[in-house]
Amino acid sequence: MDIVVSAIIGDLISRSAAFVINKYFQQQPGIDKILQRLQRVVMRMDTVVKEAEGRHITSKGMLRQLKILRQGMYRGHYVLDASRFQDFGEDEDEVSYSSTALSRFSQSKRLRLSRNDGGSSNREAALFFVANNSIPEELQHMVDTLEDTMTGMNEFLFFLESYPRIIRQPYGTYLLLDNCMFGRQTEQEQVLNFLLCPSVTPDLAVLPIVGPLGAGKSTLVEYVCRDESVRERFSMILFLPEGCLKNEGVINLTGNNTKIRHQNCTSQNRLLIIVEIAQDINEGTWRRLKSSATSMAPCGGSKIIITSRSERIVNLGTTEALRLNHVRPEPYWHFFKSLAFGSTNPDEQPNMAAMAMEIALEQKQCFMGAHIVAGLLRDNFNARFWRRILECVRANKQTHLLLFRKHPNLRLLEEGPLYNWRLEGSCRYFLVCNYQSDSGDEVPEISARDIILGSGGTLPRGEFEALAWRSRIPPYYNYTIRCIIQAPQPTVGRKKRVPQEECHLI
Repeated sequence: MDIVVSAIIGDLISRSAAFVINKYFQQQPGIDKILQRLQRVVMRMDTVVKEAEGRHITSKGMLRQLKILRQGMYRGHYVLDASRFQDFGEDEDEVSYSSTALSRFSQSKRLRLSRNDGGSSNREAALFFVANNSIPEELQHMVDTLEDTMTGMNEFLFFLESYPRIIRQPYGTYLLLDNCMFGRQTEQEQVLNFLLCPSVTPDLAVLPIVGPLGAGKSTLVEYVCRDESVRERFSMILFLPEGCLKNEGVINLTGNNTKIRHQNCTSQNRLLIIVEIAQDINEGTWRRLKSSATSMAPCGGSKIIITSRSERIVNLGTTEALRLNHVRPEPYWHFFKSLAFGSTNPDEQPNMAAMAMEIALEQKQCFMGAHIVAGLLRDNFNARFWRRILECVRANKQTHLLLFRKHPNLRLLEEGPLYNWRLEGSCRYFLVCNYQSDSGDEVPEISARDIILGSGGTLPRGEFEALAWRSRIPPYYNYTIRCIIQAPQPTVGRKKRVPQEECHLI
């Protein structure tokens, strides 16, 4: 009886808190006007960014300004969506008490805007939900900043007209994002400028690219290597995958460990060498690599791109290193929303958009997770199914916080075992023991989608391989997992305690 009374009192308190805070938020006199100003400046930014993305910009200064514009555009869209969808919760009659209470608690929180003052990834997050009375002031500050940014873009718009247009086929947004690299346009142009501009010295030009696991280093380099202007400039594009430079003997750039990505017999004898290393490279090995490249192309003009998760490779560069960080929450929401809703306008389904926003936030900027989960949402476009996925995402997060004190996607970053949720089956979880990526043609017959939906027949007993996701963009990796149908157990993965900063995952 005491438990029932406590539950009723707790429910009444949460309802009262939600009512009071909602009433306060609705009665703020300046909120609506500020949001209208925000919508106008975001529309202007949309127009400029789309025009700029259709031009072949080579100036580093212009690219930096475009990056600022793009960040402001995504941030503005994020705030507008959050303010638009935050009052649309779930149908309380169709969910359990626990998730309903959590939903009310989430709705009673209001937006607080953080300032972009640099620093850690946590401080860079543009939005997070807390009860706070300074919403109008912070929202006003954000809109003022975006308007000042647009005002200072007059020179950018003037010089933009001088850059040639890029011919592209018209595609729907979700089709374009599903088949193209997302969020790295500025970095792509920077790498292209490095490769296509003549070297200042006759020495080998080296560009280091540094970024954490899963930041998209390989994808960025692969996209650049497929550019026609790059293939015309270099006679051969060589790829040295991770691990092939451990041998400190003579480096043979035409040996079995080296993959030839492209050959152009009509071009001048110039090499483009792509080197992937996990951490650091031996000084002697690096010296022999450069010597081999020089002997193969003695006329000069060859270049090296080296990618790593270690900052130590920065000193190897002859130009400023390119640093890739995880995509911020605002553009990630734009990506996830486009994949989940397809050609449907999210404004027409605010209840589902609110659920999608929470699901996207829990993905921690994981692109593989976005493709898997958003694909399920798009293929099962109804509120009941989306609500089930939201409940599974919430429960899986709580399970990992209780067992490992880590968000599941942060355990993925640590490359440790983790549990994933299932919609069907006697056991609602499966344990992912390990995972790998390759670009081979052979893939497991079972997919992660089959495991989640309980389709595809009876699953094997014990450990088995499954295809988590097959990328549609270069280098077309297949992400496979070894997993087992198993309920959460506190002992799983306890032996592997890797200290890792809780940053965003892509």
